[in-house]
Amino acid sequence: MRRLAPTSIPFTIYLAAAVALGPLSTDMYLPTFPQLAEVFKVSAADVQLTLSIFTFGIGGCQLIYGPLTDRFGRKPVIVGGLLIYVLASFACVAAVNIDQLVVLRFLQALGVCAAIVVPRAMVPDLFAREQAARQLSRMGTIMGLAPAIAPVIGGYIAAFYGWQSVFLFLGAAALIVGLVTVFQIDESHPEKDINALRPSHILRNYGDLIRHREFLGYALTGGLCFGGLFSFISGSPLVLIQVFGVAADHFGYFFGMVVLGYMSGTLLGPMVTGKKGLAYSVRMGTLICTVGGVAMLAAAWAGVNYIAAVVAPMMIYTIGLGVVLPQSQAGAMAPFPEKAGSASALMGFLMLGFAALLGYLVAFFYDGTQMAMATAIGIMGAGSALVFWLTAGRPHGISHEGD
Repeated sequence: MRRLAPTSIPFTIYLAAAVALGPLSTDMYLPTFPQLAEVFKVSAADVQLTLSIFTFGIGGCQLIYGPLTDRFGRKPVIVGGLLIYVLASFACVAAVNIDQLVVLRFLQALGVCAAIVVPRAMVPDLFAREQAARQLSRMGTIMGLAPAIAPVIGGYIAAFYGWQSVFLFLGAAALIVGLVTVFQIDESHPEKDINALRPSHILRNYGDLIRHREFLGYALTGGLCFGGLFSFISGSPLVLIQVFGVAADHFGYFFGMVVLGYMSGTLLGPMVTGKKGLAYSVRMGTLICTVGGVAMLAAAWAGVNYIAAVVAPMMIYTIGLGVVLPQSQAGAMAPFPEKAGSASALMGFLMLGFAALLGYLVAFFYDGTQMAMATAIGIMGAGSALVFWLTAGRPHGISHEGD
C-alpha cells in the first residue's frame, strides 16, 4: 500500500486529525455537562473534574511520551497510545457514576496523549524551522474544523442517543486514525536515542529545556494563551447554557464561532511570520489576545449581560491564539531537533497542566455569572503579552532571527 508523502495534503490532514483527537475529547462532550450532572446527581464542579483530570492527564503523560518517542520512534508510540484511547473511550459508555467516568477519562488522556505529542514531534523531524511553523499552522487550520463542529455534533448525538454515544463516536474516530497510522505512515525518526529512557538522561534533557530562555519564553507564552482558551472551554457550558439560556444542542453554534476565530488566526500567522519573522507574529498574537480578553472582562465588570459580550471578545482572543500557538510551538522546538519529542512533551505539559488547574478554578469560582471565566481570560491574555516581552520577545532572546 502506498505511504503518505510528508509534503502531501493527505499527510497534513492525517497529522491534524491525530492531534484533533485531543480537542475532540474535550469539546464534543461539553454540551452534555448539564445532562451528566443530572444523571449522576452531582455538582457542576464535579462534572468539570472529568475535563480537568483529562487535561491534567494529557499534560502529565506527555513527560512520559516524549522520551518514549525519542527512544522507540514515533510510529509504535502513537499506535500504542491510540489503542489505549480506543479501549478507554468504549469503557466510558459503561460508567455508572462520576468517579468511574473520572478514572476512565484519565485513561483516555493517557492514550490520546500520544496522538498529541507524536505529530508535533514529527514536524521538526521532517521540516526546517520556518517550514515547521507553516506546517503547524496548516495543521491548526484543518484541526480547527474539529472543535468547531464537535460541540454541535456532540449536542445532537447526546440529545438523541444519550451522553454515552459521544464516547462511542470518539473511540471510532481514534480507531480510524490508528488504522491509517499502521498502514500508511512511515517512521520519521529512524535514529533512536538509546539513552532516552534513563532517568538521569530524562532529567538532564528537561533541565536543558527549562533553562533555555527561548524555549521557556515560547512555551510559557503559548501556555498562557491556551489557558485563556481552556477557561472558555471550561466555563462556557455553564455561562452560555445556564446563564444565558442557550439550548444544549445550540451551544455548539456559538462555540463554533469562537473556533472560526482560531482558524482565522492560523491562516494569518504564517503570512506574518513570512514577512516579519516568528517573534513578531507571536508578539502580535499576544496583543490580540490581550484586546479580546480585556474586552470580555470589561464587559463583565460593566454588567453587560449579553451573549455577544462573551462570544465576540472570545473570537478576537482566539484569532490571537491561532497566531500564537503554532508559531510558539515551532519556536520552542526549533533549537532542539535532536530531542524534539522531549521538547514537544515538556511544552505540552506546561500548557495543559496549567490549563487543567485554571479550568477547575473557573468552575470552582463560578457564581452564576460570566465573571470568573472573563477574569481568567483577561488575565491570561495580558499575561501572555507580558511574559513574551520579558523572555523570548526581547532582542537577546531572538538574536538569530531577522526581525
